[in-house]
Amino acid sequence: MKIGHLATSSCIILLLSCTQPPEMKTTKFIALNDWKSENLKGSVYRIVTETYLLDSISGKIGILESKGIETFDENGYTVTYNNFTTTDSVNMIYNYIYNASGFLTGMTVTKNGKPSSSMKIDVDTLGVYMSATSFDSAAKVDAIYTEIQTNKFGQVLSANGLHPDSTLKMSFTNKYDSIFYMGGESKDSVGKVTYSSTIALNDNKDPAAMDETDFTKNSYTTNTVYTYSKKDSEGNWTEQTITVNGKPSKLIKRTISYFK
Repeated sequence: MKIGHLATSSCIILLLSCTQPPEMKTTKFIALNDWKSENLKGSVYRIVTETYLLDSISGKIGILESKGIETFDENGYTVTYNNFTTTDSVNMIYNYIYNASGFLTGMTVTKNGKPSSSMKIDVDTLGVYMSATSFDSAAKVDAIYTEIQTNKFGQVLSANGLHPDSTLKMSFTNKYDSIFYMGGESKDSVGKVTYSSTIALNDNKDPAAMDETDFTKNSYTTNTVYTYSKKDSEGNWTEQTITVNGKPSKLIKRTISYFK
């Protein structure tokens, strides 16, 4: 049920629990593994991702911006994700916890070896996420998520985020094409849209383009285009070029290892 590994509130949003409507309570949900949600082929063990900056005029490759290592278990679930950024020497480590049925029940995040945030998720025997609470670096409650809907794969469709005193903090919606993320929208406590995104997929179901708008102060829209130039023997892409607002931005290189 994870979408990416971002140290932002949007990442937490996509790792949440859900309260299903009464008519869905007897439906047993499927725990979608990360091989499928990340559109990976084969039994992937590890992905090492290197992100390089590109010159916005010439497109020439520049410095290494970050390096990420994602490790999977034999059932296709991400167990750890390690991201190191070279500009500030920050090392973020995400650890994911699952129950016996493959549903996410918790997450811990460290920054340079110190606690950064965490989440506890309660899920019932049908695979319905009943509640979720996020905590800050001091283990104090940061937000509580309620009225959350998911699809049958446990991917979050909508939710309300509450302050610890139960007042509304924000809300959001997500869109999927089957299991593939297609964008979403966030609103503040008074219902004003603060962010929206729309993602177009290519024939391989990988992201081809994204339009996103930040409606906060100095509102702006960004258009991002993704192109793929290399694949490995399993058919997974190993090189991706990112263009932002018509200008070269980043080059992503992936080295993928597989279970034998």
